[in-house]
Amino acid sequence: MDSRTRLTCLFQSLEKLQGQHKQTGEDLQQLRYTTSRILQFTAAQEKVHRDIIMKTASYTDQLLSTLETSEDGAVRQNVVDTLGELVGKSHTSKRASTLVFRGATQVLFRVLVSEYQESSPSEVLLVSIHQLLGKLGPKDRKFSVKARLSQALPVTLSLIRNHASNMHILHPVLSVLKLYAANAVNASYLGKNSAVSYLFRVLSNCGRKHLTILKMALDTLVLLVKSKSNSARAIGHGGVPVLLTMFYDWHRIDSKNRHISLRKAILNVLKHITNLKSGRRAFTQADGIRILYTACEESLHCHELESIIYIASVIMRKCFPKNRLPIGNIQSVLTCPLPESDFHTPDYCGVDDGTALTMFAPHPPLGDDNIGDDSSIDNDDDFSSDDDPEATKIEADAENDQDPNAEPPYRRTPEELMMYEKFFPELIEFELPPPREEENDFLTTPIVVPMAPLEHHSPIRQQHKMPRNSISDTELLYHSTVRSNRNSVPNLRNLATRDGSMFERFDNMTLTSNKDSVSNLDLPQSSRPRLKGAFTSSSFDDHSTDASTTQRYAVFTVDFSPKTSKKSQFRSSKPKRKGLKLSKVNNRDKKAKGKTKMEDFNEFNWNPSLTVTQLAPRDLMVEEADQTSSEGTPDEDMPDTYDSPDIYTEIAAKTISVGRFNKLTYPDLYGSRAPPFNETQYDRKFGVQRNKIFEDIDRMINPDTLIDKVVYDLETVVRLAGHTYSNQYSNFTNLDDVRISRREEYGDHLHFNAQFECGNLRKAVQVRPYEYDLILSPDINTNHHHQWFYFEVSNMEADKKYRFNIVNCEKLNSQFNFGMKPVMYSVIEAMQGRPYWLRTGTEICYYKNHFSRSSHATGGLRGKSYFTTTFTIKFKHDKDICYLAYHYPYTYSMMQAHLYKVGKTYDSNSIYYRNQVLCQTIAGNDVPLLTITAYPQSYDTEGIEQFRSRPYIFLSARVHPGESNASWVMKGTIQFLLSDKPNAQTLRELYIFKIVPMLNPDGVINGSHRCSLVAEDLNRRWLSPCPKLHPTIFHTKGLLQYMKLIDKTPLIYCDYHGHSRRKNVFLYGCSPSMSWQPEDLNNPAMSNNKVEDSGYKTLPRLLANAPSFCLNNCSFMVEKSKESTARVVVWRDIGVVRSYTMESTYCGCDQGPYRGLQINTHHLEEMGRKFCEALIRVKSRHIRPAGSSHSLLNLQGNDDHSHPAMLVKPDQVTSQNFQLLSESSSSSSSDGGSDEEEEEDITIEDDVL
Repeated sequence: MDSRTRLTCLFQSLEKLQGQHKQTGEDLQQLRYTTSRILQFTAAQEKVHRDIIMKTASYTDQLLSTLETSEDGAVRQNVVDTLGELVGKSHTSKRASTLVFRGATQVLFRVLVSEYQESSPSEVLLVSIHQLLGKLGPKDRKFSVKARLSQALPVTLSLIRNHASNMHILHPVLSVLKLYAANAVNASYLGKNSAVSYLFRVLSNCGRKHLTILKMALDTLVLLVKSKSNSARAIGHGGVPVLLTMFYDWHRIDSKNRHISLRKAILNVLKHITNLKSGRRAFTQADGIRILYTACEESLHCHELESIIYIASVIMRKCFPKNRLPIGNIQSVLTCPLPESDFHTPDYCGVDDGTALTMFAPHPPLGDDNIGDDSSIDNDDDFSSDDDPEATKIEADAENDQDPNAEPPYRRTPEELMMYEKFFPELIEFELPPPREEENDFLTTPIVVPMAPLEHHSPIRQQHKMPRNSISDTELLYHSTVRSNRNSVPNLRNLATRDGSMFERFDNMTLTSNKDSVSNLDLPQSSRPRLKGAFTSSSFDDHSTDASTTQRYAVFTVDFSPKTSKKSQFRSSKPKRKGLKLSKVNNRDKKAKGKTKMEDFNEFNWNPSLTVTQLAPRDLMVEEADQTSSEGTPDEDMPDTYDSPDIYTEIAAKTISVGRFNKLTYPDLYGSRAPPFNETQYDRKFGVQRNKIFEDIDRMINPDTLIDKVVYDLETVVRLAGHTYSNQYSNFTNLDDVRISRREEYGDHLHFNAQFECGNLRKAVQVRPYEYDLILSPDINTNHHHQWFYFEVSNMEADKKYRFNIVNCEKLNSQFNFGMKPVMYSVIEAMQGRPYWLRTGTEICYYKNHFSRSSHATGGLRGKSYFTTTFTIKFKHDKDICYLAYHYPYTYSMMQAHLYKVGKTYDSNSIYYRNQVLCQTIAGNDVPLLTITAYPQSYDTEGIEQFRSRPYIFLSARVHPGESNASWVMKGTIQFLLSDKPNAQTLRELYIFKIVPMLNPDGVINGSHRCSLVAEDLNRRWLSPCPKLHPTIFHTKGLLQYMKLIDKTPLIYCDYHGHSRRKNVFLYGCSPSMSWQPEDLNNPAMSNNKVEDSGYKTLPRLLANAPSFCLNNCSFMVEKSKESTARVVVWRDIGVVRSYTMESTYCGCDQGPYRGLQINTHHLEEMGRKFCEALIRVKSRHIRPAGSSHSLLNLQGNDDHSHPAMLVKPDQVTSQNFQLLSESSSSSSSDGGSDEEEEEDITIEDDVL
């Protein structure tokens, strides 16, 4: 009989014996015999026969049934051994999975518990079952749950308790206990039943012989102490000293590193135990830091032990004694009183003396929770990116994650919004020509008016001390009419008859042909003529010295047509605009501080029936105008220098700061440029961060070796200065070149200073001869937001390695761990012709330190720590003066100087450019608003209508002060828009640009990173901005609301930002399908048939060709936490489908042609230009080609079915049609169309030309 037949007979016999209801003694003997024969067969025969049993389901089912139903110990033992033979000793996974699938695990647990409950349980059978369970457990996903439900846990614990020194029994039992402990509920149960103490007893019994048992016990203990309660039990059992002693013994014994896994397991147990404050205390009391530090120091050069060094460094960093920052108060040194507001009260605000709000955050008392707590810090981010890859997943734009404002929006009436009409001069200056009767044409004749010599005009300008090109609202209105409409003129007859001569009246005018300036006529607002011609002179220059020989002329067309209505000829008066005038200020005019008094010429009575128009302006333009246009446009690659330091000084002197500045920085005053070469991202060598951490640990272990000398303290400076530490005592000079020439010795340490615009450094402490701890200032009126730094360092020695540790950073991770370098500007290098901001530093890393954050600064969260940014610099020159910054600085004064410069150099013959003051900040700084477009192609009805039908592009930047890269991108955008490039002219002819280049000047000026003076993130105030506390956001949103009111909703809105933890440049947009709301219908991207307008995807796709741009990084999610940001509010409330945030990296790119390179100012400005070029390729039905006989206004005006709201003019807006307009935009499609019929004419259709 062959083996297969015998096997079949045995299982048939087993089935027959199982079928008997009552078994006699003979049947029991037969059952024992049969099971023993099956065991012999499986143990002795070849593998193929075991496979036969495993593949025959009935055979395994019979074995399991026999095991469960039989009460005889011998039968059970035979069946368990048979199952063990079937699973085998190696390559058991497939056979174990088969038994698990057929229910072997449940049967074994029931037999285990049943046998344990016997009066005399068989330990051999219990151990055999544990051996088999140890093989099946890894293949059963519910193994732990089945064990708990079967009440098998006490059985296993009992075996360990009773046989803690029996290694033969412990091996299979510990393997099963380890599987139990993987479940958190089981681990808690085991801990309550003394499993931790049993395991420590096993550890002590193992010694150095039973390494397998020792490793298994440690692995089980690692799983148990993940529970806080079990960690506390291990601490109470005195386990920390035991583990430290065991670790150091194995460190000394294992000289050949054969048992690294044992040391690693010990450290993992300590790692979980030290998550508790009591565990950290026990670790410190057992001198654990010194033990681990010594062991790591001895193992630093062994690559095999890197995993051990890593875990040890994590434990040591965690057990560092938590200290406070060495400052008196976490609150900002400088504070600013805030205006009272009934609408909004900032967080952490109190009332001071009843007149103003002040910010406060009391310093926590000694013993406050910032030193630590008893809770677990399992969820705390203990590591930087080098420590834990999961840290990078926490990013999720944490810098933008805040709850949206709960306050209701500040409601504004149409009448209130009309205040923004003056910020749209392009809609006011160019009017449709009045109808002309043919019979009066012969009455029109040109008149050449001789003008007074230039010397007669100069005293007027000097008398009023007004720059030639400064623009007030009233003058802007008048000048714009001179430039634009050539079909209406003032009454010269009345002008000539008053006081006998019209020529005498022109002696009191200062008129220029330059199209970007305003004619400074001393006339009352209500008496301005509709003068729409141009005055020319043979020479006009404020620097001219031969003014007595200059003769001037004016060319007019005198129209003796009937008078038109007064309403059509005169405009409503506009209030004068306050603020810095940056248009073409010359050396003489820049010193003028007075304002023109318009009341001096109230006697003028202009007759509106006579108008002036310019004839052949290009032929009559003389040398001065040609010189103005020939100045060209700024080259985007030219240095950031200005006409003279004096001009920049004057501009900077108008800047209002909270504190006192003691200098202007050299790069600001004398300019800088991007280096003519690329800089690669920093490739950090392995172990740099670990070495820095060990150096910090050595500082704690050996405090006597530290210098600990304060070399710069802003708090002390402010206290000693008293009331003189204010803006009016600021010094706007720079003596860096003088200091360098003297080369004086100033002690044996570096000197620091950050008392200048955009500067941020609170304290500097020398800890070693060439190592300094630096503490940054928080944002004004706050106690947190530490990231931006900008300071001066001097008195250095050349070729010495200086280490700088910025010890109060807050973010969980930083691009400093991924190749980013800080930037440095050397004055000596600049004086030698290399004025570059260069990436600098080696040994750069970012990691968690031992300085604890107060719960007052973390929103009540406890146990948080600061992070350290550390870098090492070797200075090239001795006694140099260097400026170090987080990123390329771009100050408020730099922006104003740049606007001044482009205001002088742009081509005023082809570019329509206005620089107005939108509002003033809390501190009193002007917020510029730029308007850029091209002049109308013609000044007839067709040309003006085409001009007015241009879509708007609205751009803003720098709402977060620390994001200076946003300003560099904005600079590139403005330079391109005002350049003479053909693409720029095309772009200006396609669109009208409204630009707010800096939304948070106060934060920028005072070196803040995130907030304004209100200590709030302005990009979280767009839902409900307060006019007093958030004026820049309030008025920028007001501009957008006004544009929506007059049916000029922007085609595109983009807010420029910087991103601190991602590479490349990318966009955030808004998609209803990716909104946090399940069915987001309250947005402009959903049309009436609920089909999403996907036009928002076009611009990112077009930008994909830009070298720095990464399309894969773009996101169109609308998160709940972003509902109060500019991007979402403009999208949802204003109705701009293409509302974006453009994020620019601080570090560099990881794709494209710039992959692996540090981003610099050239790349950022290039991104601004590429953004503009992409706009050219967005084709819109708003845009009509030049010379087209149709325009958007014509289409609407001639459509009898067009919505009335679409025909509203800016000067006709009232409460009644405002409601109609609101209803229209709320029911419109993606771009504000009133209904589907008109959508064909006005809805934007994105396409790529």
